Amino acid sequence: MGYTHGIPWNDDLIKENIMIVVEKLNLDHFPTHSEMIEVFGNKSLACKIAKHKGTVYWAEKLGLPLKYSDTTFGNKYEIKAISDIYENVGLNSVQTSSRHPYDLLTDNSVKIDVKASKEFTNNCNSKAFTFNLEKKNPTCDIFLLYCLNDDETCRKVLIIPSCSALGKTQIGVGENSKWNHYENRWEIIKQYSEFFGKYKYQKDVI
Repeated sequence: MGYTHGIPWNDDLIKENIMIVVEKLNLDHFPTHSEMIEVFGNKSLACKIAKHKGTVYWAEKLGLPLKYSDTTFGNKYEIKAISDIYENVGLNSVQTSSRHPYDLLTDNSVKIDVKASKEFTNNCNSKAFTFNLEKKNPTCDIFLLYCLNDDETCRKVLIIPSCSALGKTQIGVGENSKWNHYENRWEIIKQYSEFFGKYKYQKDVI
């Protein structure tokens, strides 16, 4: 699986270290990155979780709820995305329930997964925004990614067709990342909507 901070990580070791944090801090939720650093004194565990399947996967696997601030953080940007999509392309969106494998349904046809990330500095002092996609085969049409400053103001927004990330479980966005090509590409959402709308019209005519 790879080495981080000199440790040969595997799934069992990740689980073991997560539970060490839970027990030492007497937590009733999945540890935050700051809580992991508090216990181990470095970013090793937090970095490995971010790069290997992500927080949501490990929280569900261990049956630990996310801290309230983590869940409200995600919800905040789903709501922001609804407003931003309407402002930029004039399409209405709705939030889906937790049973759906995507966050928003736009124009009753385009499935959008919304993610937000603050800039992360790894042990090699390299900075990037890290977005965990959770699965190699996307269950949405578009990823809408918010790259945030430390104060949670938005530095940039990426609108990425999910087919461009096929086979990936993570998107890392650095200064010279290829993903920056998708910055503010709101028209992609409009194009998907028009395509699906045309298909629905043809189906109705037939």
